[in-house]
Amino acid sequence: MKKSRRQFFSMFDIVIILVAIVASVIALVSQLNSNSSNLSCVVRVEGEVVRTVELNPFDDELTLYEVKGEFPVTIVIESDSVYVKSASCPDKLCEHTGEITRAGQSIVCLPAKVSVTLEGKSKNDLDAVVG
Repeated sequence: MKKSRRQFFSMFDIVIILVAIVASVIALVSQLNSNSSNLSCVVRVEGEVVRTVELNPFDDELTLYEVKGEFPVTIVIESDSVYVKSASCPDKLCEHTGEITRAGQSIVCLPAKVSVTLEGKSKNDLDAVVG
């Protein structure tokens, strides 16, 4: 008597596995792309938007932006953070604020009437907290 050999995977099983792998790769790539430029730096002078720069985590260049006026301010915009490099205001509080990295954070220089805000959605922001 001959024993019949049973296959572990049928052709249908292989097709299902390949479809699952392709769907996983597509989901991963779209997730990486959605996180690539979800923050933007908005610079306002006297409440009016004067510059908007998209933050790109894959870009290593930094952008220097100079705000002219009575108290000039130099803003550094990097791939994942923003900070005030120098300000000629008397108190220099904006320089001591440090880097901002998440949506909703801001740096304000009251004497120069300049505000820098990160807008959008940070990678680590929570949509909801359930207790």
